[in-house]
Amino acid sequence: MQRHKPFWPIILLLVWLSPCYGRGELEGPVRIHSTVLGYDLQYWVYLPEKAAKPLPELYVTDGQGYLSAGKMVKVLDREIEEGRIVPIAAIFVDSRDPDYPEENRRNSQFMCNTEYAKFFVGELMPVISKRWTGADRSTRRGLMGVSFGGINAACFGMMMPGVFQVLILHSPASAEHLDVVNKLYQEKPPHSSAFLISHGGELDNAAGAERFVQTLKEKGYPVRVIRNDGVHDWENWAPLIDDGLRAFAGTREEDEIQ
Repeated sequence: MQRHKPFWPIILLLVWLSPCYGRGELEGPVRIHSTVLGYDLQYWVYLPEKAAKPLPELYVTDGQGYLSAGKMVKVLDREIEEGRIVPIAAIFVDSRDPDYPEENRRNSQFMCNTEYAKFFVGELMPVISKRWTGADRSTRRGLMGVSFGGINAACFGMMMPGVFQVLILHSPASAEHLDVVNKLYQEKPPHSSAFLISHGGELDNAAGAERFVQTLKEKGYPVRVIRNDGVHDWENWAPLIDDGLRAFAGTREEDEIQ
């Protein structure tokens, strides 16, 4: 699989010449109606301070969890301010019903749902690019998800090949869903995404995650794996958010997934 390496010296020079970045702004929640899904959703957009458009776009499913439990805005501010990642926009997509937050739709949305994919690529992403980021087809895009959201990221990679350059899967689960996705990747030709996959120990579906990693490597995908002894919770996932950001938009050559 051919891949084009970024011009890291140029990126480093631009970061060095750029003004110091302060706190970014989180806009939202913004409500959007999906014709294809037949209901309203909501999202937040993180925009870095003083950053020129177009901006790279990182989409985050279960965005409400990454914002509250993951404290991801603070991580973005820190990583950009310290020059460890280039300025990016992060789009936090809420999996809940905006009118009834206790109703979470992730179980119906995340398992290779064709309508959810159509909402993303046909309804959400054009709005984000036009209103917030100034992005076009050449813009670098990534997708981050945790647990069942990690399954969604793997599904989107196969369902929308070439749309997301980096897929970040934190503890993809459940084991049954991951086995289905693993078989799909075994059977289908590879697409162009790179992967960062993290998982904890036995209580965090380590065996299933490693089987999927092995399949990806055998198919020739660029993969980085982060292994720890954690369990299936935010104490495991939150400290790994910066690793995902650097894999997507890091300023050092070693940040690139090999």
